[in-house]
Amino acid sequence: MSARVFVWEDGERLHLRGVKMARGWRILADSRNTGSSRLGMGNQDIPAGGGIPVHLHDREEEILLFHEGRGELLIEGKAHPIEAGMSAFVPPGATHGVRNAGEGHLKLAWVFSPGGYENVFREMAARGLGHGQIEAPLGFRRPAAGGGL
Repeated sequence: MSARVFVWEDGERLHLRGVKMARGWRILADSRNTGSSRLGMGNQDIPAGGGIPVHLHDREEEILLFHEGRGELLIEGKAHPIEAGMSAFVPPGATHGVRNAGEGHLKLAWVFSPGGYENVFREMAARGLGHGQIEAPLGFRRPAAGGGL
C-alpha cells in the first residue's frame, strides 16, 4: 500500500441506466488501486433535474462531498439544501437520496467505509441497471410511497 493522488476526471468510468439519473460515475480509489479494503471513493455528475433515489447501505458509512452545483439531500426523511463546499455523513442503515435542484450539473464525491460498495456500482453498470434496481443483500431499498426524491 502506498500514497496516491487522484484527479477528479480520472478513474474507472461507469455508465448506469436511467433517465436524468446520476451519470458520469467514476471510481477513483478502491482495493484494486490502493491495496486497502477500508474505503472506496469516487464521484458522480448529476444533470439538472436528476438525482439519486432514496436508498440505504446496510454496513457502509458514507461521506458525501459536494463539489459543484446545488440541490437537496434527503436523510431519514429530512430535506437539507446542499451546495458546493458542503459535505454530509450518512451512517449505515440511514435512508438517503440526492436531487439536483439547480440548472447546471451537481457534482459530488463519495467515500465509503469499509470499501467494497463500489462493486455494487460495477454490477449495476455491467447488468444495465439503474440506481435502486438491485435489492438486498447489496443494500438498496426503495422508499415507501411518498418517501423519496
